[in-house]
Amino acid sequence: MRYLGLDVGHKRVGVALSDALAIIAQPLGNLDPKHIDSLHQWVTDYRITDIVVGLPKNRQGLPTKQTQWIEAWVEKTAPRLSVNWHYWNEAYSTKAAEYVLLSANVKRQKRKQFKDQQAAVFILQGYLDYMNNQQKQVKA
Repeated sequence: MRYLGLDVGHKRVGVALSDALAIIAQPLGNLDPKHIDSLHQWVTDYRITDIVVGLPKNRQGLPTKQTQWIEAWVEKTAPRLSVNWHYWNEAYSTKAAEYVLLSANVKRQKRKQFKDQQAAVFILQGYLDYMNNQQKQVKA
């Protein structure tokens, strides 16, 4: 099983890829949310079985306008790809990505390029960790 993680935005979609064992997430790239040809290609090339989409919620855990926009984007995109779709709370993933890039002294122009990919890594890694932990508890 291989997973893609998506940090969906109006201008860019950051994309992360899991390893073949679905343990570690790594950045893959960005794509334009209006043109998903690259997404379809990655699903085919990497034999993706599942896509995890970061879903923002406010501090009370309620949906926002961005939540609704992302859900509409997934509803439009999902029928084009034969994979399982999952939502994962993306709380503070973009802020965490900015912090990591700032800590690594990445220049402002490069941060823009990598921020969405890194946010997708946080989203996907959180989901993978949760799923792997659930499997361990079932075995125990």
